[in-house]
Amino acid sequence: MTKSRRIIMGIVTSFVFAVPQTFAAQGAEKVGVVDAEKIMQLMPETKQAKATLDATVAPLQKELERMQIEYQKAVAAYKQQAASMAKPARDQKEKELIGKGQAIEKYQLEKFGRGGVVEKKQQELLAPIRQKEFGAIEAIAQQEGYAVIVDKGVSLYVLPENDLTYKVMNRLNVK
Repeated sequence: MTKSRRIIMGIVTSFVFAVPQTFAAQGAEKVGVVDAEKIMQLMPETKQAKATLDATVAPLQKELERMQIEYQKAVAAYKQQAASMAKPARDQKEKELIGKGQAIEKYQLEKFGRGGVVEKKQQELLAPIRQKEFGAIEAIAQQEGYAVIVDKGVSLYVLPENDLTYKVMNRLNVK
């Protein structure tokens, strides 16, 4: 037991002395912070992309609403007529209503769901804007010798001199 304790103590002691030196060596690197979301929202290209996306979404949303209204009317009509309908006719109408409900869900997923038309269009529109933003961040990082740039949203505290948000905004001519 004493021999194993010595080995463990030796390992722990080596970590105690090695780890602070590792962090001290890394501490020499400059770390900057950028509020990428704020920059993105203020870029004029983002406003144009939002307008284009809204123009894409509007007819899709209108069609979804039309489908939902039609479905609600069909359900209301079925509820009024269900008591007077024969069993086979009632079963047929229920199948039709279930089919319409599923069609609405499918449409909603295809257009507005994950990987749907709207998401793809949004990615298509925002990708070049993000690329431009990241290019400006990278240029400032290289120019001023920053080893790491992190997003402000993931940091708890930032010294004001390490916040590069306004430098990036100036580089992109964003007010």
